[in-house]
Amino acid sequence: MSLGVLARSPKAVTAPSKLPHRFLSLLITELVLILGYPFTDGTQLRAEMFRLFAVLVFCAALYAVLGRGRVTVFAFLLGIPAIAIHIANAADYFMSLQLISLVLGVLFLAFVTAVFIWTVVSAPSVTGDTLAGAVAAYLLVGITYGLVYGLIARLSPDSFRDTVQPGKVVHPSEFIFFSFVTLTTVGYGDIVPWGAHARSFVILESVTGIMYPAVLIGRLIGLHSSRRSTS
Repeated sequence: MSLGVLARSPKAVTAPSKLPHRFLSLLITELVLILGYPFTDGTQLRAEMFRLFAVLVFCAALYAVLGRGRVTVFAFLLGIPAIAIHIANAADYFMSLQLISLVLGVLFLAFVTAVFIWTVVSAPSVTGDTLAGAVAAYLLVGITYGLVYGLIARLSPDSFRDTVQPGKVVHPSEFIFFSFVTLTTVGYGDIVPWGAHARSFVILESVTGIMYPAVLIGRLIGLHSSRRSTS
C-alpha cells in the first residue's frame, strides 16, 4: 500500500492546479478597457493609454489560456510579440512595427476568443467562473472585431466614415464603440462602414452577436436540465 502511494505521489505533486478566477480576471481587464479609454479622450496620451489598456487585456487572456498544452504555446507565440511591440509603441519605440503588432494582436485575440467560447460551451457544469467566461468571451468578441476594424482602416483609410463630422479620422479606440454597436445590433450613429471589406466583417460580427447569446442560453438550459434529471 505504501509503495503504491509513493509511486503515485510524484504525479500528484506535478499535476497542474486549476488557476483561480482566470475568466474573472479577463472580464475585469476588459471592463477597464471599455470604461477607462474614454477618460483619455482629448489628451495627448490617448493612443499610448489605449495601447496599455489593450496590453492589460492581452496579459489577462494569456493568463486565462494557461495550462492548455499546445494551445497555450500557440497563444504565447502570438501574444508575447504583440504585447512587447505594443509596450514599445506606447513609449514611442519601433513605431514602424505598428502594423505587425496590430496583425499579431488580431490573430491572438481571435484565437483565444475561439478557445474561450469552446471552453464555455463545452463546460460540463456551470460555475461562477464559467459565467464570467461567457461574458468575458462575448466582450472579447467585440474587442477583437474593434481591432479588426482598426486594421482595415489602417490598410484602407476610406473604409469608415463619420456622418456627424465628415472627413474626421476615426481613432482606434472609437472602433471599440463601433464594434459593440455592431455586435449588439443597436444601429449605427456617427460611424458607418463604407468599404467592402469593412461591410463584410460587419456582417460577420452582426451574425455572431445574434447567434452567441442564443447558443449560450441553449447550452446553459441544457446543462441545468441534465443536472436536474440526474439529481
